[in-house]
Amino acid sequence: MRINLYNRQLKIKCFVVLNFIRKGLSVKKSHIIITTVVVTLLVVSVVGMLIRRKISASRKGIVVRVEQAQRGELIEFVSAPGEIEPKTKVEISAKFSARVEALPYEEGDIVTGGNPDANPPVPASVLVRLDSKDLESQLLSAQAGHSAQEAQIEVEKSRIAGQQASLRGLEASLKQAERDMERQKGLLESQDISPATFDQTQLKVDDLKAQYDAAKHMLEAAKLNLVVLKYNLEAAGARITLAQEALNYTTITSPIDGVVTRLNAEVGELVITGTMNNPGTVIMEVADLSQMLVVAQVDEADIGKLKVSQKATVHVNTYPDQEFKGVVDSIALAHTTSWTQTKYFRTEILLETVNQTLHSGLTAHVDIETHKHTDILKLPTQAVLGLEVDKLPLKIRENSSQVDTAKTYATVVYRYVKGKAVVTPIKIGQSDLTHTIIKKGITAEDKIVVGPYIVLEKLVHNQKIKDEREVESKKKKKNADRAKAGADANESKDDGKG
Repeated sequence: MRINLYNRQLKIKCFVVLNFIRKGLSVKKSHIIITTVVVTLLVVSVVGMLIRRKISASRKGIVVRVEQAQRGELIEFVSAPGEIEPKTKVEISAKFSARVEALPYEEGDIVTGGNPDANPPVPASVLVRLDSKDLESQLLSAQAGHSAQEAQIEVEKSRIAGQQASLRGLEASLKQAERDMERQKGLLESQDISPATFDQTQLKVDDLKAQYDAAKHMLEAAKLNLVVLKYNLEAAGARITLAQEALNYTTITSPIDGVVTRLNAEVGELVITGTMNNPGTVIMEVADLSQMLVVAQVDEADIGKLKVSQKATVHVNTYPDQEFKGVVDSIALAHTTSWTQTKYFRTEILLETVNQTLHSGLTAHVDIETHKHTDILKLPTQAVLGLEVDKLPLKIRENSSQVDTAKTYATVVYRYVKGKAVVTPIKIGQSDLTHTIIKKGITAEDKIVVGPYIVLEKLVHNQKIKDEREVESKKKKKNADRAKAGADANESKDDGKG
């Protein structure tokens, strides 16, 4: 009715305008006015059609997707990005600076750590050979120094033996001098010798005592020097061991069974040892690819939910159609700060053995199962909406125990009741990636509007809606009836011709 009224008013205006044109307006102005009128009429007609369609759609009801709440289980997940790494990997570095003489293995080659208990014993794979000329010279020098120390000890022993003999001779001379002095002491008292003669004897005794004490101290010093020489001999032996060990490091063997995953050096290059500010040269990396893990970066907000041995599902970007299973193997006790200055905890997920080759360094996404809820009522998360409390109908707002009037928003769903959307406040629990636990507010028998989401956003209480399944069923039935009617009509025509 409103659209028809608009059209009549437009026709009257057009008639009036045309009368003005007939009364003497210029041709150019008349064309402009006519064009304006036609455009205005078209716009009003289009708007009228849209309004009419909207009114018609609202009367018929919006088609929605309706489902019943499901009773089952829901698993909570903690999601985190990660990277594929071998569980065991070893970086091969040199213990001293030297040039690389040989690299027998290339990237991808299989190596072994050896098995001495096998029959026959299996030697370890030689990964690197370094230039050993300087170390061989150092070993020879250390061995020569050790031999010199041994000879010096023998010399010192002989010197000690000579000093001991000299000390015994001095001791005998001193005793003889002391006896002579005692005899002359008696002669001096009887005045058979002069005091000068006694003084000469006394001087001889004192001189022999001094010589004896000096020889005794020299002997003690020689013995102490022998101890020092013995320690020097041990130090020379340690230098031989050190030189021999360094020489042994010129041949580097594989410490584990695995695969050469990275080769950083070339034959002829100089490798250096690490220092506090210089990590040194990593010649190659050997990894055991039979056990792979995902190093996940778990946010600090979720780390408290994780435990060792929890199940995990891993998605690798390289294999989008595959899922890999694993378990939490270790959780870091201290956080790490990323380049974006966010804190995360390194969590290792040990993957189950799979036939698919997983390359080290692949990007992955991990979903770790933290809690499993059983025998619960759940709905698709899309169906759970947040609605302002003030927009709820007064009766629902005042009588529903799930509505907290102190809060701004209430959690609601729309039930499908007799062709209408009925807003229903609910109480929810935990969620997973697709569903949310419903604790109160609905039952498993209630039909809930779950989509489309663009319709859910605009849905209002008591709005007319249609279940898409019912609409599709009626459509199929209507098409079937038409087909049957057409078949009957064709049959009747054929009978008439006959």
